[in-house]
Amino acid sequence: MTIAPGERALLVASLPTGPQQPVTSTPARRPGSVRRTTAIEERWDDFGQPRRVRASGRDLVTAWDGSATVHDAASLSLVTDTAGNVAQLSTEPPEPALAEMAGVGVRSGFRAAAVALVPGHAERGSVLHQLLDDVPLAAIIATYGLTREHPEWNIPPEAAERLRDLCAGWADGATMIGTLDATGIFPIPEGPPAPSLASPDDPLAWHELAPMERRTVRRVRRLDLWRDAGALALEVYFRDSHLGPEGPEDVLHEYTVSARLSADELRIADVSAVAHTLPWPECPGALGSARRALGRTVDELPGLVREEFTGTSTCSHLNDVLRSTVAVRAMAAVLP
Repeated sequence: MTIAPGERALLVASLPTGPQQPVTSTPARRPGSVRRTTAIEERWDDFGQPRRVRASGRDLVTAWDGSATVHDAASLSLVTDTAGNVAQLSTEPPEPALAEMAGVGVRSGFRAAAVALVPGHAERGSVLHQLLDDVPLAAIIATYGLTREHPEWNIPPEAAERLRDLCAGWADGATMIGTLDATGIFPIPEGPPAPSLASPDDPLAWHELAPMERRTVRRVRRLDLWRDAGALALEVYFRDSHLGPEGPEDVLHEYTVSARLSADELRIADVSAVAHTLPWPECPGALGSARRALGRTVDELPGLVREEFTGTSTCSHLNDVLRSTVAVRAMAAVLP
């Protein structure tokens, strides 16, 4: 069907939304803690054009006296060809083996290929491993920005059927799919303006982030780990945001997950999730899925999420937050 100018925007404005309360600050670093921050951005020009990815991250150890030391840091630059396969990939620290990634699709097979080429990074949960692991989902989310620039775009029917019941937001009969079924128009949500996460009182709260470019989607992540009454406490924060050709940066997805872990096995004794910003009212229905991680170690979570966190009781983005906790193994090794 043909979508008239402004027709989708009017439709979306009439629909209910999920929570729209973006986080406005970053908590202070605790003495005796480790903080990992990462960011990945994907920039586009148009459908069928190469995309450019840049990513960076850092592990910062804060001693009991408040002094800070960088334990690990990495960055990544990637350019795709017009088919979405790796054309150029460079990293810091350099990893010559990753030259073999040329031609690998950034959506399918990327993670497995990267682990096979630089297994040591996966084994120790390095910052570079986290950046490589984030590439596929960044590629998927970046498509959102392109659809925002093309009011005439509509999701192909076969794609909609493939994604139906993928997660809470894509549930059959829920706001997004229900609207598509009723009107023939796929609703593309717009989030609230993105408050800055910078901490004026702590220039080390985040690693250095370059200004966000126009036509970019950015995913930032913060993991804080500290000791708490004989156990370990963990907080994971996550935000996806979009900056189009004009207008302010807006928030797409935003979660905080808090957990308590055993100090010896890194086994999850308690966990809860909070949704700050999500596009549709059904999306927060997935928050309870985080409780399925109870009793599991952080090393088990990537496999558990892949095998069992599926369907309308889950959220793809919350799943990604839970997967990222595998980094806790590396962080705990340097915890004061």
